[in-house]
Amino acid sequence: MLFFCNPQRRVASLLATIALLVSPVLSAAPKQLTLKYDLLQQGITIGTIKDQLSVTGNRYQIASLAEGKGIYKLMGERTLSSQGQVILNTLRPARFESRQSKHPDKALISEFDWAKKVLNMQIKGEQETGALVKGTQDLLSVMYCWMWQPPAAKQVNLSVVNGKKIAPHRFVVTEETTPLQTEAGTFKVVKLADADGEKTLYLARDKGYLPVKLVVQDDGKRMEQVITSITGE
Repeated sequence: MLFFCNPQRRVASLLATIALLVSPVLSAAPKQLTLKYDLLQQGITIGTIKDQLSVTGNRYQIASLAEGKGIYKLMGERTLSSQGQVILNTLRPARFESRQSKHPDKALISEFDWAKKVLNMQIKGEQETGALVKGTQDLLSVMYCWMWQPPAAKQVNLSVVNGKKIAPHRFVVTEETTPLQTEAGTFKVVKLADADGEKTLYLARDKGYLPVKLVVQDDGKRMEQVITSITGE
């Protein structure tokens, strides 16, 4: 939609990027959805993530809670939230927030002014602005926007707001021949690999392009977010 440093900062970086990408029409998309994930570092589980998606009419809301396990639990919780509209089979964010319980003064808040094409960002109490381009997503909406508009090309370009800036991303799309086995089940997946070589997202084709696995290579460490359960309608 990702928290802790030394290794907290490394996990914070993951929680900040998990936040990368989900059926073709609005009527086919879930109205209420809860996804749970394990968060792993070098193959060892260090935390959990719970995402909740709610759609009412043309309004959507997503909330994400990340909690550490063991020594990582001491670093507190990381919450992300995104809310906005569903317009022409596209998620259009209106507000994005990133908060950490141990550092309330470091909240990141982004407000999307689509009429003026301006992004207003509150970064640890300071105000910044940026230029909005069509299709811009935030760390949570980008995780789920493909539910309404699945990747149809072999390459997808879009901008993502991470709370501090707007960053362009280019994803190379490939269909995996080997099903992905997880605690939540076995899925036929499409792989979206970020051109920077750091992030790879796996979407379940047979589950409305839900994000079922994310791999992040960060500072020589391999971080993974792997689905453990899916509930909703």
